[in-house]
Amino acid sequence: MRMIKIILVAGTALLLTFAVLGNVTMPDLGVGAVKTAVGMETTFKHPGAMWRAITSPVLVYAIFGCIVLVEGLAAVLCWIGAARMWAARRDSVSFQRAAGVARVGLGVTAALYFVGWLVIAGEWFEMWQSQQLNVLPDAFRFFASAMLILFLVSEKES
Repeated sequence: MRMIKIILVAGTALLLTFAVLGNVTMPDLGVGAVKTAVGMETTFKHPGAMWRAITSPVLVYAIFGCIVLVEGLAAVLCWIGAARMWAARRDSVSFQRAAGVARVGLGVTAALYFVGWLVIAGEWFEMWQSQQLNVLPDAFRFFASAMLILFLVSEKES
């Protein structure tokens, strides 16, 4: 079971690393997606909600930068957690203690996808209305995966 926990934490770290790598090597795609989402460009454009739209390029780049930084932070925490869990895999007490950093990384991951995408992008910027840019199912998949792995890693061993 310890090996499964290590593999899942490392897998989460790898997923986040790929996300950061994609955002760093193809920033035009990420910035474009953020611009479309926060600009509410593909929503129903109801006048009662459009005041929420952000069109400032500076703010769009700042939001994109924050997303990449949080993904990077979560990736680093998960990598460190996986390495520490690996080093402590032979002792139950040490393993549980070593998993602390991984739990923080998984928590940051879950918070990013839940708060960032499902709450802010999905509801505040009404991304749920978009047929062209609705990444909410993917965000939920990442959130749910991080939470399930967090629960597994947090489970005490008998």
